[in-house]
Amino acid sequence: MTSGRATSLRRLNDRLPDWSVAIGVGLVTAVIASIAQWRGTLFFYVGDQHEQFAPMWHMFGDSLRDRQWPPMDPAGWMGGNYAAEGLDGIWNPLNWANFLLVSRFDNLSLASYAVMVEILAILAAGVYLLAREYGARRFAAIVVAVALPVSGFTLWYEASGWPAGLMAFTWVTHFWWASRRFSRGATNPLVPFLFGFLALTTGNPYATLGVLVVLAAVGIELLVARGYGRLLHLVVMGACVGAIALLVFLPLLGSSEVTTRDQLAAIANDTFLVPDIGDLVAGSSPTYLPSMSTWADGRLEAIPTTYLAWFVLPLLPWIRWRSLRARTVGSISVFIVGGVYLFATLAPSNLWLFRWPVRLVEYLYLAGGVLFALALSAGLAADHVRRRAIATSAIVAAGAYLAWAVRPDQTPAHLLGLLLTAALVAALLIGYRRAGSAALTAVAVIGTAAVLFLQTSLFPAAAPKPVGTPPGPATAAPAYDLSRIETGTADYRGTVLQLAALDRTGPEDARNGEILFGNLPRAAGVESIASYTGMGFAEFADELCMDYRGATCKDAYERLWQPADAQTPAPLIDVMGVSTLVLQRALLPDAAAGDPPPGWHVAYDTPVRVVWVRDEVLPEAGRMTWASPGIVATTESSAPGREEIRFTADEAGRMVFARLAWPGYTATVDGSPVELSDGPAGLLAVDVPAGDHTLVVEYATPGLKAGAVAAAAALVIVLLQTAVWFGQRRSRFARRGTPVSS
Repeated sequence: MTSGRATSLRRLNDRLPDWSVAIGVGLVTAVIASIAQWRGTLFFYVGDQHEQFAPMWHMFGDSLRDRQWPPMDPAGWMGGNYAAEGLDGIWNPLNWANFLLVSRFDNLSLASYAVMVEILAILAAGVYLLAREYGARRFAAIVVAVALPVSGFTLWYEASGWPAGLMAFTWVTHFWWASRRFSRGATNPLVPFLFGFLALTTGNPYATLGVLVVLAAVGIELLVARGYGRLLHLVVMGACVGAIALLVFLPLLGSSEVTTRDQLAAIANDTFLVPDIGDLVAGSSPTYLPSMSTWADGRLEAIPTTYLAWFVLPLLPWIRWRSLRARTVGSISVFIVGGVYLFATLAPSNLWLFRWPVRLVEYLYLAGGVLFALALSAGLAADHVRRRAIATSAIVAAGAYLAWAVRPDQTPAHLLGLLLTAALVAALLIGYRRAGSAALTAVAVIGTAAVLFLQTSLFPAAAPKPVGTPPGPATAAPAYDLSRIETGTADYRGTVLQLAALDRTGPEDARNGEILFGNLPRAAGVESIASYTGMGFAEFADELCMDYRGATCKDAYERLWQPADAQTPAPLIDVMGVSTLVLQRALLPDAAAGDPPPGWHVAYDTPVRVVWVRDEVLPEAGRMTWASPGIVATTESSAPGREEIRFTADEAGRMVFARLAWPGYTATVDGSPVELSDGPAGLLAVDVPAGDHTLVVEYATPGLKAGAVAAAAALVIVLLQTAVWFGQRRSRFARRGTPVSS
């Protein structure tokens, strides 16, 4: 009876297509990843996630629903050049769907959880398909595919706080699978091209690196196999994918001259986020906390960053190593990818334009996971049981020792990790001996969930991190309730400038909407000058000593009331078009205790902040805010990328706009080009002639047109290549006398 039921299950398993199993793997992974949200509540809402991505997604979703999609919004100030930022991922179709999804949420932490679990599920499906592509049996591919998305760096850093990195890793995984299939002639070139497009349009540079490494590895594999025709096809497809990088990164290059981004490539090592061999060797210890330099307490990592999976190293003594060689014949690409990323993971902290090599450990684990799945596919060895059991016990104990040696202050946690790992490994081995691969799969999946439950119950174990500290679940909850933020900013009017410091801000200050950094104000409908930027605007940032999250210094207050510059005698706060000024008491106690200047009134006065609002609110961001004496101007039309003004000037003069002077602006007077001038604090200024004229100021993202043309050409070439591929396929089948549909 039992044997018959097992046979029926095997037959059902054999009939299921891989895509349906991949979907199932993704759903199981989504459930397991949800443990992190259940245990931590705000697990997926940390660092850049709450300062940059989640509120930005909400804002983008609102724009899409309003049928607006500007690549640059002057109201975003330093963070408003979305096309040039790159990392915002505004050209990625799946991102558009998620923007719309997030815009329906009032709780940004729940929105982040929904998107991150979705991406983790897609990643799991990709890992499963990749392992199957290299020949892994179904059970082995499932085991690895469920474990990798909830491994250390992928879950605890990327899913919790660096979503662009997670998306890049996810689509590179699918691109690898599709490219390998394409190299075998099993799929057409359009499939890997589309996955490559999704990878590059995340805007994450590690996606570009991943695509290049995969193409090189698969290309070398074809070269060794003397598959020159297929190699040519791969090169054409890869070049088309590479053309997408022009769409994503040309706007960044075209805007870089005014930014704060460091353009200097360097080779150096400050040990920041640099793992070592010991961190990798302890990859199966759930409580191992690397000793690399991080944000949390200097050299004491608070989360299991380099954790891989609890079963990988303990099962190595049971692997049938001789079978691995046979299974990897013709699969050198996986070794190449793994080798490249092994060296990259152990590289210095700064290697050319790339920094923080721990970011690459998940790519190393992906290649290692595929190899492990191939080795596991032969089943576990049944001989020399005692000797293998001793070796496994030693590996489990060594992992626990290494975890204790780095953090002896966490001894109880390490004991729990040791006991759980030992119990799970024993259950897996016993289950396999009694019921085969089905039991192994069940224990591995359940064990992965159990380990995640333990980890999210124990960590982070370090001291609470300050607000704004990058990834790792926070102990002090950031602001996430948009309704609550909107209540705290209800009386804000027009363009808002906040003068506040991060290190003087308490968690409740942000949750109540009193002090907001990053993109949170924009998500709540506040036209805030503070926003998150990955590149900044040097002149503006220097004038207000404003960092990439909108935090300022004390000196910014005095500068606001001084003449903007020699040619613009009005106060800088007027020229910037600020109508609401938020003063943090902890940063500016004297100013907050005084009366507002004439023309302003107090809108809020709390122990945390004082808010001054103009009696007459100025026009929204982007408009002209100052003109030389003798110039009478009227705005005819205003949009994010275009401003038209009718003016009368007694003599030649100057106009200044509440826009940062990003490269890409042009100006015409009555249709004739005029030069832009250097405005105060990096604001856009135009010198205009005397008389009655019409001034038109327009913005076009540098490099965007060329990038779009390159992307369109790449798509056309791939479509033609796909037609050729199908034609060649029909010819091959016709010569063999086999129907094409077979």
